[in-house]
Amino acid sequence: MMYCEFETQTHAKWILAGEHSVLRQNPAIVMPLKAYQLQLTYQQQGEKLTADFKGCNGAEVHMLFWSVIEHGLTLIDKSINEISGHFILTNDIPIGAGMGASAALCVAIARWFHHKKWIFEHEILNFGQQLEDLFHGKSSGLDIAGVNSQQGILFRHAQQNLITQTWQPQWYLSFCGQIGITAQCVNKVAKLWDDEPQLAQHIDNQMNKAVTDAVSSLKNKNEEQLANAINLSCDCFRQWDLISEGMLNHMNQLREAGAVAVKPTGSGEGGYVLSLWDSKPNASQPFELIPA
Repeated sequence: MMYCEFETQTHAKWILAGEHSVLRQNPAIVMPLKAYQLQLTYQQQGEKLTADFKGCNGAEVHMLFWSVIEHGLTLIDKSINEISGHFILTNDIPIGAGMGASAALCVAIARWFHHKKWIFEHEILNFGQQLEDLFHGKSSGLDIAGVNSQQGILFRHAQQNLITQTWQPQWYLSFCGQIGITAQCVNKVAKLWDDEPQLAQHIDNQMNKAVTDAVSSLKNKNEEQLANAINLSCDCFRQWDLISEGMLNHMNQLREAGAVAVKPTGSGEGGYVLSLWDSKPNASQPFELIPA
């Protein structure tokens, strides 16, 4: 059996409310999604750094992996030519679907940097956030927090507080059939701030209310308040023009099937949709519903 010097595992995440507005130091709620995992193992061997990629979404993370490794080494003034060893990366987290695949990868690699004693333990999440800047320009740290946590987090300006959740809503995630590109969505919201700052501020205020109401609903077991918060958050995506036609069709299908509230989760324009139901949905739906 091959000796494994280092091994770590992260998971996917989903966002209940607070997307985009979190970049302006507003609150957001991020939840872990343990149904999808990313595992990284490392063994010191050979004369150069090599890697194998496994899992149903392993191949898709190939180029991302090497970009993150090289970016991290640049941050600490090291060259990839100085490093040797072999990685095995097994990834089941969908890419470009708002599930935090890049964040999970960055956290796993940041933990490896700590294992190599290149960064301190208390620097892992901040270093992971710097790695994720490679994908989003300037990461809020929200996704990093989500893939590193075992329960829901109220996140605001890098401050994390665990959510008090006294009940388990019947909420599910489903793929709308197309991916979204985070950087493009972020740029669209930024342009709205340039063109119509009053409207942009109004939308941020609305998203803040959605976050506040969602936190209260989880603590006080108020399903109606939770449904209203999810739909209020969804309306923010509508005003940002981040609901593509394919995503809208999927959301309408969910409503017609009985969902009481739906919203994009992530940057928008594709990826996964959150749906809330009064009771467990019928298993014969034409879309796969993943328990959130």
